[in-house]
Amino acid sequence: MAKKLAYERYLWFHGRLQAKKYPKIADLAEKFEISRRQAAREIEFMRLFLEAPIEYSSEHSGYYYSRENFQFPGLWVSEEEIVSLVVARRLAAALPDRGLKRKFDLFLRKVSNDMDLDLLRLEEKVSLKNVRYTRVEPAVFSAVLKALVRERQLAITYAPGYVAAEAQRTLPQVDAGLTARTVDPLHLLVYMGNWHLIAWCHERRAVRDFLLSRVRQAEVLVRPVASPVKPEAIKAQIEERYGIFFAGPPIRVVLRFSGAGARAVREQVWFPGQESEEPGDGTLLLKFPVADFREVVRDILPFGGDAEVLEPPELRRLLAATIGKMAGVYRKK
Repeated sequence: MAKKLAYERYLWFHGRLQAKKYPKIADLAEKFEISRRQAAREIEFMRLFLEAPIEYSSEHSGYYYSRENFQFPGLWVSEEEIVSLVVARRLAAALPDRGLKRKFDLFLRKVSNDMDLDLLRLEEKVSLKNVRYTRVEPAVFSAVLKALVRERQLAITYAPGYVAAEAQRTLPQVDAGLTARTVDPLHLLVYMGNWHLIAWCHERRAVRDFLLSRVRQAEVLVRPVASPVKPEAIKAQIEERYGIFFAGPPIRVVLRFSGAGARAVREQVWFPGQESEEPGDGTLLLKFPVADFREVVRDILPFGGDAEVLEPPELRRLLAATIGKMAGVYRKK
């Protein structure tokens, strides 16, 4: 942390020198709340170890660069690390908060000035295309991030996708179809282009998954979180189960793919901890844990007859019933 803070001081002083502001020792000391002696040592370090051409101007009572083309050396990051940041900036297209994007852009521009790389041009050669993603209000996203960082409760106005009439009456009403909730934010998850807030709901006294696109308003409260469930437990559940559904005990699923399905799945990762097996007859067995069958049913159907559920029996029956229902739709005249 101390090195990081020192680097921030060097960058700030470097920027003032580049802008010909003739910064003083007192300026550096006041900006970062350090002693004048410490500030003087920082300037001397830049001159001796970073080879910065810093000189003192009696006329302006401050420092300046004796060479105008001096570039601050990129000692703390490598070229590969910077390139990875550019790629990450493109992937950050899923961020609803434009303020965060602008800060990221400003950071990349600062780094670009200090390295022999056209990072902004590289950024234009990387894209991310989200399919069927949901919109999130920037103010809502910002409030959620603040609550997570500060570990504070959130007051939200939520529009549930579906709530049974009786269950709806037990929740505080804000407007038609909207409910007021007080939640303890536990985890923020982006999945298939959609942002999910996993939180302890005080009205339901249970962990709930809130789609941020359905949050109409969010206010960070002064009360600290008081959830009986720890964020670490939620993160572990998310990582240990397939898909978006993670509540409940893990159930092992075994799928058999053949033909084109086997060739496609061989190149795919459905779950980080998946097990793959090839019996040698051209088929492929895929095994992974789930907590809910709904999503895996949707993911199997596109493979048609090239996919078969081997385990568990209840998933096999559910898939057969789903296929039967679909066939019934097309049998109708």
